[in-house]
Amino acid sequence: MYVASTPSGEGRCGGGASTRSRRCQPATTTATLVHTSRRGSDTYLEVLPDLTQGVDEEETWEKLQQIRAHAVPMEEKRKLKRQLQSAPTLRTRGLAAFKLSKRKFASQAKNRLREMISKIELWHWSLRYVEGNFGTGLVAFFTFIKWLLYLNLFTCVLLAVFILLPQIVLIHPKDSCTEVAETNQSIGIENETLLSVENDTLCCFEVYKLEVVEHSTNVHSFSEPGHIVQMILDGVQGTGVLELSYLFYGHYPRHILILDKMRGWNYNLPLAYLLVVVVTLVLSLVLMVRAAARGLRESLRSSEGQFYQYCNLIFGGWDYCIENNKAAAIKKKAIYNELCNHLETERYNDEKEQRTKRERCRLYFVRLMINLVVIVLLSVSFLAIFYSTTYAFNKLKTLKSNTEERNEEDLEILLYEYLPSAVIVTLNIIIPFILRLLVEMEHYTPNFILVLTLVRTVFLRLASLVVLLFSIYQGISECPAPEPGSCISEGCFDQPKCWETYVGQQLYKLTILDLLIMFLSAFLVNFPRKCIGHKLMRGSRIGAAIGDIEFMIPKHVLDIVYGQTLCWLGMFYSPLLPAVTCVKLVIVFYIKYFDCTVNSSQSSQLYRTSRSNAFFISILLISFIVTIIPVGYSIAEIKPSIACGPFRGLPTIWSEMVHVISESPNWIQAVLFFMGTAGFAVPAIIILILAWYYYYAVAAANKHMVALLKNQLILEGHDKQFLLTRLDQMIKKTTEEEEAARSSRSTEEETGHSNDQTLEA
Repeated sequence: MYVASTPSGEGRCGGGASTRSRRCQPATTTATLVHTSRRGSDTYLEVLPDLTQGVDEEETWEKLQQIRAHAVPMEEKRKLKRQLQSAPTLRTRGLAAFKLSKRKFASQAKNRLREMISKIELWHWSLRYVEGNFGTGLVAFFTFIKWLLYLNLFTCVLLAVFILLPQIVLIHPKDSCTEVAETNQSIGIENETLLSVENDTLCCFEVYKLEVVEHSTNVHSFSEPGHIVQMILDGVQGTGVLELSYLFYGHYPRHILILDKMRGWNYNLPLAYLLVVVVTLVLSLVLMVRAAARGLRESLRSSEGQFYQYCNLIFGGWDYCIENNKAAAIKKKAIYNELCNHLETERYNDEKEQRTKRERCRLYFVRLMINLVVIVLLSVSFLAIFYSTTYAFNKLKTLKSNTEERNEEDLEILLYEYLPSAVIVTLNIIIPFILRLLVEMEHYTPNFILVLTLVRTVFLRLASLVVLLFSIYQGISECPAPEPGSCISEGCFDQPKCWETYVGQQLYKLTILDLLIMFLSAFLVNFPRKCIGHKLMRGSRIGAAIGDIEFMIPKHVLDIVYGQTLCWLGMFYSPLLPAVTCVKLVIVFYIKYFDCTVNSSQSSQLYRTSRSNAFFISILLISFIVTIIPVGYSIAEIKPSIACGPFRGLPTIWSEMVHVISESPNWIQAVLFFMGTAGFAVPAIIILILAWYYYYAVAAANKHMVALLKNQLILEGHDKQFLLTRLDQMIKKTTEEEEAARSSRSTEEETGHSNDQTLEA
């Protein structure tokens, strides 16, 4: 209601009404119009200028802008806006009018730009449809896909500007090996003359390139049009022409590119290659930490009322973006399941407190056995990945060494190329299903069951990639370093000449296979299930069991995070893999959108937007940390290939950075080397510890203050309740006294009346 207040605190109020229902009329000397809106014990105040006197035009415009941010119903906002617009306005003149018109124009331009961007925003209407039919918890998943797409596009821009474009545009210096190779190729005697320069390690790249070209041109096709088939196979395997393209590490030379020959400006491509990858990973980490901090703040804000779970869920759990009855029914079911989840948690806690010692020992034994079974399953999975990779590696060496009669071996090579990837994908499908069955027997709370299953599944997926890389490293580390002046170690002629490209090919194949599995799952598994369950067997329990497919957000998030992990792992070995991941994410968005809107129903588990965002970024951060370990190890410790790449001939990839530092000015060397000494590290660690302790103390003090304020609010609530109780008692006592006095007066009146009648008689 609207309450007018004067400077003296009085207004003209109508009489004859109770205190609660009295409505006050605005006084002519009103200084402030106060809008109060009461929800429970909360009161919202809107302070507007004096509308009875002249209002400045700038002040009116500012108040109109502020109305949008107020948490009041739309009808109240419209009423306030009408009051402001109908009030007499003093016109602004001169410089103030010019500034005000500038501010108005800037605000209108900003609003129009925001509206235009929202209209052309990627997947805007698709996201609005998902939000209106399935709620904000599910739209957060598709927003997460879009965020990863933007992150990979940003990565692609960095890689293209600093690695790809210089490689294409700038001048490459020619060495003796390049001139010999071009001369040999022009006269058609490549094999004979190249042997004369094979002992020079600078020429190993030309030898490697010649072998790849010879292999791709001599590969036998299935039939006459088999050239197209072979191109498709090369496209899905990353072999043939793609192996020597910009897609993989092996294509980039160890050259200092010429930027301006006259001025002597050069571009260090190997250094740019290393720095761009490192900077890209660091920026990705910064963006993820920012998003995680934002999601954590929202999650903490939404979990402040954890002691009032039922009240918050009933009165604040509804999603007002839902626009149809079907989605509303699903949302009701989700809220119902969340209530059941809370009740189940309380029941579990009560049961936990009432367990006997014998029951606890039996439960701990069951959990121990299940954890042992989980460890055995994961170990078997890792061994299967390791041995399948080793077996495929050895078989491919044998098959590729036989250059004759390739008719029957092309398909066999394809199968062995994809054997490790197929094993990983199969385990990622089967093992999580077994883990979900096992975790039900451990008797945890529903929320902890979900978290534990996710942790085990994430560990399986990430560790399987680490095992794959380790098995590849075992294969390439069997060969000793080649003799000086030689490109290949003795007895290792069948090993990959460029192991970095080989690793990039494996991760590229995993990316392609992951996309294929998603496509097959959505269109050849879930869609037929939906058709059979809801069309052919409609109304039956079997049909409902077949056709009712829940869109389980955690499972689909793991699919997306797994694909992004492949991108980060392969970015160093395949610089264009982020571009492939961008195309994949676009396709995945429409696959998941089809799976969500056509094949599946909304999950019965309630996912709030804040909790979902924090969950998505947390899983992504875990995968990023696991990704950094093998990539950092390969950069710092493993010797790069001699035959390919911008770091060939160096003991380690990081040696390029050390070499650049050693050629820098002395003061830069002194600063950088000082940062690596104990004189810098010890004070830096002490300062970090002190800063950490300071922020910890501030956080602890704030937490203590919050607890005190909460207790004060509780005490004030108790005092208010006490005062209200005393007020009710006083009102009741006053009412009783008034009734007693009234009854005594009526008794006295009756007695006096009877006495008068007696006297008259």
